[in-house]
Amino acid sequence: MQPTTKSDGYSFGVVLLEVVTGRLPILHSPQPTSVIQWTRQHLVARGDIEGVVDASMGGDHDVNSVWKATEIALQCTEQASAQRPTMTDVVAQLLECLDLEKGRTGSDANKSFFSNRDSGDKTLGYNAHVANQSTDVSQSSAFEMVPMMATCPATR
Repeated sequence: MQPTTKSDGYSFGVVLLEVVTGRLPILHSPQPTSVIQWTRQHLVARGDIEGVVDASMGGDHDVNSVWKATEIALQCTEQASAQRPTMTDVVAQLLECLDLEKGRTGSDANKSFFSNRDSGDKTLGYNAHVANQSTDVSQSSAFEMVPMMATCPATR
């Protein structure tokens, strides 16, 4: 019951799922369930990321970027802590999501998926932008991403 980097990663995964889905960590309809279970069930049942993505994004996102962000979040929330990625790997993968968004918009990705929220909160986009400038993770280490879903366009 001690906090660890792996438990911090789990919490981050929950927050990332909240950002992607626009849902609270515990859903109460029809019965209490976690956003983790809800997301897994919807992806397995439908295999369609658009059914999971926050509708307020209005389709303004790269589908591969959203798949990858969701996949990262679900990896962070694996039951066994040994199966969760390190935060270094998470940052590297989220930077790849930003690159996909940059490719889609042809400009600064901070203006799209990670920060174009109705609440006006640009914290995640700002932090990812700062991480991109101050952390050279994507250049310094290679990592292998284990695809969670065979239907994920980013893993094809």
